[in-house]
Amino acid sequence: MTSERVTPPVPESSVPQPTLVVFLVVDQLRGDLLDRYASVFDGGFKRLLEGGHVFTRALFDHAATQTAPGHAALSTAVQPGRAGVPSNSWRERVDGETLPVYNVIDPEESLTGIPGFPGASPKVLLREGLADWIRNAHPDARVVSVSGKARAAVLMAGRGLGDVIWFDSQAGRFVTSTFYHENNPSWLDRFNEAVLPTYRADSVWMSTVPPAARDLSAGDTAAFEGDGVHTFFPHRYHSERTNPGVDDFFRWLETTPMLDRATLDVALLAAEKEGLGQVPGRTDFLSVSFSQVDRVGHAYGPLSREQMDNLLRLDRTLERLLDYLDRAVGPESYVLGLTGDHGVLTMPERLEGSKGRRLTLEDRGRMEAVLGRALNRAGRERGSGPAPVLIEAMEDLSFVGPAYSHDELLSGQPEDSLEVFFRHSFYPGRAGGLLSLYGVEMWWEENVLDWSLPTGTTHGSPYYYDRWVPMIVWGPGVEIGRWDDPVRPLDLGPTLAQLAGIPFPRDLDGQPRPVR
Repeated sequence: MTSERVTPPVPESSVPQPTLVVFLVVDQLRGDLLDRYASVFDGGFKRLLEGGHVFTRALFDHAATQTAPGHAALSTAVQPGRAGVPSNSWRERVDGETLPVYNVIDPEESLTGIPGFPGASPKVLLREGLADWIRNAHPDARVVSVSGKARAAVLMAGRGLGDVIWFDSQAGRFVTSTFYHENNPSWLDRFNEAVLPTYRADSVWMSTVPPAARDLSAGDTAAFEGDGVHTFFPHRYHSERTNPGVDDFFRWLETTPMLDRATLDVALLAAEKEGLGQVPGRTDFLSVSFSQVDRVGHAYGPLSREQMDNLLRLDRTLERLLDYLDRAVGPESYVLGLTGDHGVLTMPERLEGSKGRRLTLEDRGRMEAVLGRALNRAGRERGSGPAPVLIEAMEDLSFVGPAYSHDELLSGQPEDSLEVFFRHSFYPGRAGGLLSLYGVEMWWEENVLDWSLPTGTTHGSPYYYDRWVPMIVWGPGVEIGRWDDPVRPLDLGPTLAQLAGIPFPRDLDGQPRPVR
């Protein structure tokens, strides 16, 4: 079903019609990180911060702040529940059987040219995205979406076809799926065969943090980082490899900043081969989702020396992208947006005043015992279902935070903002939470990490630190400056569409922002 569309007003004659829309996502880019390191950026981040329309407080308003829901919301400009992507993974009832679904991974497809490897498709995505709006306006438009993760590349490309490419460490190469291509583009095969192996020469991750700026990050080592042993520079493949004696170099590469550099290599090749932005009167689409802030952040935390180095390297990578766009497309012929898909929790050990904690296996045992008793009681009482009994039982667990039954999320007025966030993540029939199969959506208390994380950190909560990201709009005629009022990251897609003169659906949750 096609939604009624809004046609943007015709721009002033002095502003040319863009031939390329660029949508950049930095996975796990929490809202404070760009300002924290602004004084040492000298590349792409610096250019965007100084020459763009910068929103410093872009806040998601859904609860499951994970990569798949975040990218689905950014792509479609509707809440993840409306887009049909409630979590990174979920369970569905099919023919009386409960089956696992891992976002875009599609067992009906395979990786192109690699039989036996499951492929990916956007079949779970229920709404069109910005790439689709562009295809609707320009049927001959070229679409390129590249990432270090399948779910990011696929969801940002919307529901249609294009060059949709991601890195698969198990395959040891950049890949696409039979949904998009029955045969790999020849240039992609050449890259995997000739260029990607050169990354093997870069088997040591050295710090590039200037000595005078080291105090901007936390110290270089902590027992709660990484694997608890290899927690400081330099990080070496030969000493940190996952399986000694096994060639798992590309799994190690996936833990370093170098993969973002390779991701851009592929994106620029695709842009060149597809002639993005080269045809007057046609608007093309390029999305690049950089994954390594997320992977480094999970292992070492947002304030770590490793994350600071990673962001400095990404700053230089973005400079290379902007230089290419200025040269190949022209600075007056493209509009660009940058944001994150979610934030992250600072390591509890780095929070002042013992505000955070890591749950233990003992906590897990307590929770399992409480839930077990509650389920037994619900079975005996044979009421309307286990949800009310489970929610009541969890009140005895100090580390459990907000909890809502599916009945509450589907009816009536929400009682608080947290319930609103859970409603925005909820899609009936796709059970993505810990207790979703029992009719309950819940999360831990603020600043709490569950027992599966003895080191590192994560995201996924409805709290401010996970919902906060920066948002930058860049392009001809855009007003330069900083705006501190809260906005939604979901506003970025329709804002870019309006700048490019692309009609967009009227029923979006995100709305275009006045940036000119």
